[in-house]
Amino acid sequence: MTKQIQAELLVLALVLLGSTRFLFISHTKKDSLSVVPFVGMIFSLFSIGVFGFSLREFIIFLLALWASIWNFRSVLRLASDVVIDRYDLKLVFISCVNAVLCVVCFVGVFMFIPAVTDGKKMGVVENVKNCTGSFHSGIKEIDRPFQRNTVKIWNFEPEQKNPAGRTVVLFVPPKTASVEIYRILLQKLAKNGYSVYAGDFWTDDGNYFNPFFDLRFMRRHACLVTKIQDRERYGKILKNNINVLVQEYNHLLGLAEFSSNDTVFLLSDEDNLEVMKSVCNWNQGKINGTFDLAFLDDHLAKGFGPVENTDPVLAKFLGLEIDRSGYISSHLAMEVTDFISRQIVQGQ
Repeated sequence: MTKQIQAELLVLALVLLGSTRFLFISHTKKDSLSVVPFVGMIFSLFSIGVFGFSLREFIIFLLALWASIWNFRSVLRLASDVVIDRYDLKLVFISCVNAVLCVVCFVGVFMFIPAVTDGKKMGVVENVKNCTGSFHSGIKEIDRPFQRNTVKIWNFEPEQKNPAGRTVVLFVPPKTASVEIYRILLQKLAKNGYSVYAGDFWTDDGNYFNPFFDLRFMRRHACLVTKIQDRERYGKILKNNINVLVQEYNHLLGLAEFSSNDTVFLLSDEDNLEVMKSVCNWNQGKINGTFDLAFLDDHLAKGFGPVENTDPVLAKFLGLEIDRSGYISSHLAMEVTDFISRQIVQGQ
């Protein structure tokens, strides 16, 4: 179960607790549990800020907000040090409705729960680094509170190192996805012996939409809507920011700190094919090959990632079958592994 799912279940549990308190709380005590829906609403906002905006997150937030509004009078009574005399019939009815909605949301979350794999069991070491800054001003790891997170770097390493040198895979997901969407695929690549560097970038260097939709928690959703509704416009937006996309790969290239014995491959999913060509031109002799997942016929959600595994809601919207086994990600990882192996053999 992912941290996002855990956060969503926590919010729903808080709202459900606050909505059903009239069933078990004594009328001789203060209504302390009336603040619980407000806590759930705050957690929901934090969840959107951390994991990004989505329809599921928005529905849960609206439910928490609705429950908070109806409990506002109870909170005022609690703050005024007023003991409970009785629960208003209207509040009881609305609380029952909220409780039913919470149960429905619980069922919905579990119906669309994504596939998850344990990297440790696969022999994969996973490190995540949160950074701040931009390509113009410089990017550095966050070292104090309240710094804006503009870059998130993922590194997947096999526990068993190859003494002959590493095979490094650099991956920047399309703006309609995130590294989290490809996490199982990248874990599988590391399991196969590759050092994988992947990054999510929200720097100010690229203005895809406007200051609001370019925020970390909004950009993916804005790109999803744009690409689904108007692919031509989405392509123009990417073309206008091609230099930024090249910088993203170059930043990962610098982080890899590869030696002369290492082999470096670039990986993309539809959006970054032209970008990879530019990166190769900028780094003559350093890149050994590129691979675009969109060329695979078995990859049905081209440019969106293996959403059948890791984003069931989007998969359902795209008309794809939900797969909690992780098969799609494993299959794509095997295709990439086969390609890299052939390239290495041919280059020897």
